[in-house]
Amino acid sequence: MYKVLLVDDERTILEGISAIVDWEAQDTELSGTARNGLEALDFIQTEQPDIVISDIVMPGLDGIQLLQKAHETHPFIKWIFLSGYGEFDYAQTAMQFGVKHYLLKPSNEEKISHAIDAVKQELVQEKNDILKRLLQNEQKEQLSPVILKIIEVVEEQLANPLLSLQQIADEELFMNADYLGKQFKKEVGDRFSTYVRNRRINKALKIIETEGDVKVYELAERIGFGDNPQYFSQIFKKITGQTPSDIIRS
Repeated sequence: MYKVLLVDDERTILEGISAIVDWEAQDTELSGTARNGLEALDFIQTEQPDIVISDIVMPGLDGIQLLQKAHETHPFIKWIFLSGYGEFDYAQTAMQFGVKHYLLKPSNEEKISHAIDAVKQELVQEKNDILKRLLQNEQKEQLSPVILKIIEVVEEQLANPLLSLQQIADEELFMNADYLGKQFKKEVGDRFSTYVRNRRINKALKIIETEGDVKVYELAERIGFGDNPQYFSQIFKKITGQTPSDIIRS
């Protein structure tokens, strides 16, 4: 089931939506409610919901600010915003984070259920898209969406000598690089740099196996070691026990 957090500073709205939606029929669980953005942020950090249905205008931390802060560590949450007349200017900011669903208050069960169905489909599609692009021999079902995304970017940019976790954090996920590094190590078992190094060496072995007579300096460039074939050869031998030239000749 998908975990849902409902956020609104109006108690009647919280109670009303909680009561009118058949959460089980939606294959969802209403795992919590919050009366303001700060409460909601605490809940997100501890419970990690899949979907957040939130009012936009709230005291203290409004819905957009909540989205911005939550996105730093939980970018794959799907958001449905509840808004009143004249609040659609907020949508321009929310769209930068991929938010597509806005419901005008008060909303009925049909509209809310339709929005939930839509974001569930997005969650499934996004995960499937990532999994399809990964190598079949990875323990991918056990990884979180954010780590799957990092691995996807690594596979796409393996030849880029400037590939780094900081780059992925800044340009792809808009998240904190230190947090990503800790989470990557926790889930994958290796540091990001170690994982990339091993993927590059594995890629080099596959290229040698399929192409045979390849120049070492060309191999280094193609797998992300840039114009430093000597360093590539050192790393290659450290991991495989042989130099690239030895394997190419054999």
